[in-house]
Amino acid sequence: MSTAERIAGADPRSTLTQAQVEERRVAILPDDLANQIAAGEVVERPASVVKELVENALDAGARRIRIDIEGGGVGLVRVADDGRGMSREDASLAVLRHATSKIARLDDLRSIQSFGFRGEALPSIASVSRFSLRTRRDGESEGTEIRIEGGGAAQVIPCGCAAGTVVEVRDLFFNVPARRKFLRAVGTESAHVSEIAQAVALGEPGVTLVLSRDGRVAREWLRTSSRAERARAMLAGEELATCAGQRGPLTVEAFVSRPERARSGASWLWMFVNGRHVRDRSLARSIALAYGSVLEPGRYPIGAVFIDLPAELVDVNVHPQKAEVRFADGRAVADALYKIVAAQVAAAFGLPAPAPGGFQGRKGKLFEDAASPPGDAWVWSSGPAAEAPAAGPSAPAAGASGERQGPPADPWGLGGDLGGVPPARANAAQAAPAGPEAQAQLGAWADIAALDLSARGGLPARGGPGEPPAPAPGSPPVPYPTASGPVLAAAERVVAWRSLRFLAQVRNTFFVCEGPDGIYFLDQHAAAERVTFHRLRASFDGRDVATQKLLFPVIVQAAPAEVSLVEEAQEAITRLGLDVRPAGAAQLAVHAVPTLLRRAAPERLVRDLVDELSHSGERAFSGAVDLALATMACHGSLRAGDPVAPEEARALLTALDEVDFAGHCPHGRPIVMRVGWPELEHRVGRR
Repeated sequence: MSTAERIAGADPRSTLTQAQVEERRVAILPDDLANQIAAGEVVERPASVVKELVENALDAGARRIRIDIEGGGVGLVRVADDGRGMSREDASLAVLRHATSKIARLDDLRSIQSFGFRGEALPSIASVSRFSLRTRRDGESEGTEIRIEGGGAAQVIPCGCAAGTVVEVRDLFFNVPARRKFLRAVGTESAHVSEIAQAVALGEPGVTLVLSRDGRVAREWLRTSSRAERARAMLAGEELATCAGQRGPLTVEAFVSRPERARSGASWLWMFVNGRHVRDRSLARSIALAYGSVLEPGRYPIGAVFIDLPAELVDVNVHPQKAEVRFADGRAVADALYKIVAAQVAAAFGLPAPAPGGFQGRKGKLFEDAASPPGDAWVWSSGPAAEAPAAGPSAPAAGASGERQGPPADPWGLGGDLGGVPPARANAAQAAPAGPEAQAQLGAWADIAALDLSARGGLPARGGPGEPPAPAPGSPPVPYPTASGPVLAAAERVVAWRSLRFLAQVRNTFFVCEGPDGIYFLDQHAAAERVTFHRLRASFDGRDVATQKLLFPVIVQAAPAEVSLVEEAQEAITRLGLDVRPAGAAQLAVHAVPTLLRRAAPERLVRDLVDELSHSGERAFSGAVDLALATMACHGSLRAGDPVAPEEARALLTALDEVDFAGHCPHGRPIVMRVGWPELEHRVGRR
């Protein structure tokens, strides 16, 4: 069989003949096709268009920018600025691929100080829309207008216009219907545009920014004199601590909230590097770790963090949309950020001072002249030392469990991208010495999978003795059992839980109980959470969730995308027993909560619920019901640190008999651990 026959016959669906395959030759793609391919990387949705055009305006020195969108930005995106306009010759070149005024030599690429530099945005946008640009330089009597439709030939004509530039993008993806069908609802696309505008406004306090939707001004941010003033204006209602410092060539200015205002996920923690809004997992985790043990795993403060350092120490040419950066020495950046924020957050909010060895970075080349404690090593003081990965390309911030995985190799030779991040507790046993005594200690703590209960009910075995870290936002809870799944019989559940004799509560967190085959240790929050989840799920399935009306609505600050999410899923959220309604472009009003959760804090409950649903991605709401119910159960249950009377403890043990899958909480954490009588007798020398 010839090569052509193998190519043509490899896929039974192929309609190519041998002659057609043999006629194929390598060829340079036409400009319009090449531009559409490039547009696939640069233009993802209307918000991508807004980002590129606004960054061009900032590079042109604009001090006032107006953004107009219609139909979520699909019908129209217009960005007008008062920056330096362009001459006729420059405007004609600006719509050609790789035409730019930002860089001219290879050395310029190593020290980029502008937002744009590739010369791809305008031709990419013009290839998938009906595009027009009007511009005039200050002092010139005549402006220039350029019109391009779907990547066709450019029409260049003189026009009258104000000094500056106005770019209009109409009918986005009109000529690429396959791309257009993947766009979301108008409200969702509008919310993404609002988030881009908000990030620009926060990062550029000296610029007035106006956002108009469908002919009505939705948001307006007037220029301010400092980052602090802009951050406090945009995060009104938050008590922000100012953390500022310098370490070598790096300067940090951060404005972060109290720990009790933290959110699940880092979507409310804005990170800026040399004024550029970026997503960086390592930096976000450094901020979270600076709060120490008072911040629950997987939660991040609200705020804005500005990092400034010489341009040659940052590579911004690592992402098609320039949303990620790579540092020349990511270890040093993460370490400096942690140390500056940790000390000042502790002083501002009265938190415990950071431990001397709590989070230290290896002294990197970036700070060779900076003072650093002797013997710096990338270790986490609360666990065994482990080799810490270095900082590579930044990655989108996410929840806790997803961030604990080792990153890929770093082409700069620095390792991964989580410099200075402590190893997961789940890896502690692997890093610790594995001598006979240590193995005996680990073997003494068998979890629920080792019990007779496991054999009866099919509880899944667990691989390690320690409790796993908190689940990431969007991680699925333990599946709710169905008729075909493992379910404990009522009699067996009575033997497992009701027969345990409650002995004591330890540290207001754990129950100690006596059973026929050993001593049982129960996590009171995990147990109560499982019971609450079971009852909520049963009520939800029966469409009978009792609600408790609030005397006064509770107002919750929310991102525009979160408000849009609530609007889209209003009916389904109501089925959860929550009455949550949009109350403006960036606010939600809570009018009622499920009766089972009447003691929960409505604001935090709704914030975390929306965070979970946001992290569920493109799934339908029905696919995220268990996520939502698990989050609600977590907030409405007995907490670690709550004192419990013996009667209440026995009632909780009895309630566990109602639960079909009682060995783990909805997020997968074990409820109970056991030390068997033979093991206990062996440990004290009676065997």
